[in-house]
Amino acid sequence: MPLMLAALLLVASVSILVFFGRHEARVAAAARHRILDPSLNVLEAAKVEIDACDFPKMEGKFRGRSFRVALVPDTLTFRRLPQLWLDVTLKRSLPVDGSVAILVRQSGADYFSLTDHLNERLAPPENFPDVCLIKGDGPGARHILDRIAPYVASLLRDPHFKEIAITPRGIRIMRQLAEGKRGDHLILRQIVFEGARLNPEELEDVIAAVLEIETLLLNVKLVSAA
Repeated sequence: MPLMLAALLLVASVSILVFFGRHEARVAAAARHRILDPSLNVLEAAKVEIDACDFPKMEGKFRGRSFRVALVPDTLTFRRLPQLWLDVTLKRSLPVDGSVAILVRQSGADYFSLTDHLNERLAPPENFPDVCLIKGDGPGARHILDRIAPYVASLLRDPHFKEIAITPRGIRIMRQLAEGKRGDHLILRQIVFEGARLNPEELEDVIAAVLEIETLLLNVKLVSAA
């Protein structure tokens, strides 16, 4: 009889843990899905979807230009807490004959970085951070970098910026949005970004930076190797 009672208590305890675990998972998922909600009105006709990592992404227009806003969870490194990166991409054809990606504070596990797909390593311009990886492709890569360097150097004084990438298909800026909780990461290895939210002002600031880079690139003579 005692063994039967112990077994029943064990089953009951496991059932309760499973119930609360599923409840917490649903609560966490609902919170993740709302991260972009404060900024939905920044883009015109914004369309929101949940991606394969269970984070929201949205697409819409800003001053007639097409933008994609996504969230990229980074949990691959064991030497620091998980990071949640904000990915703001201007989707348009640019008059450039090359690509450039500028990655700061690389960890070796930056799976999202465009630098992995570019072949030529470029020397950092003056006033760039010491820990900085710049790679490019195409005959105009160096010209692109030289044209945007003074402005990008000013952006990178903000340690929240992670990567700035330019290709003939658009411009992308990645910036830290949130950092994971220490307990959940070290003990449970869960992706929890408690309180993460994208404020309208923060999104507008990143969009403004993207548009400033776009303006610098619209002079073909300055970004071509010719």
